[in-house]
Amino acid sequence: MERENAVRMLNDALSREYNSVSEYVLNSSPWTTPADAAALKAFQEIRDRQQQTARWLTTRMREDFGAGPTIRAFEHWKLDLNYLSVPYLARFVAEHFEKVAAEYEGVLGEVAGDPVMTAIYARLRDEAKAHHALIASSVPKWTEQPREDAPGATELPDPNPPKR
Repeated sequence: MERENAVRMLNDALSREYNSVSEYVLNSSPWTTPADAAALKAFQEIRDRQQQTARWLTTRMREDFGAGPTIRAFEHWKLDLNYLSVPYLARFVAEHFEKVAAEYEGVLGEVAGDPVMTAIYARLRDEAKAHHALIASSVPKWTEQPREDAPGATELPDPNPPKR
């Protein structure tokens, strides 16, 4: 893999870790209840881990590629997550990490011949999966979108039947 392309890809990953989605959630003044303590703790653990990973990635870029970091904007900057409930935010973050893990899995296929990039993206994928598992345990079932009609659901009668 060309150095330029590898550095660009690593900067994208670094931006995602540095601009932690969990940090954003914690700073968004979520609406909390005492029942949200476990989810808030999970957000803090994920945020702390992402800060460590951002430092590690910066070191990898310098030592393995002789490049400095270039942080891009937070990927969800257009979303207003302020004052939402913790269960909603937990679901949002769980879905985020599920997508990230899948993305990193795809990148691993692209960088299969490069041992340095493979090691980096394997770690990033594994961390994204671990973040997903940690926060997914705090997602209440009632936040899930219905997958099919409710049991016994039938078609409602036409409110405007044809006149005879």
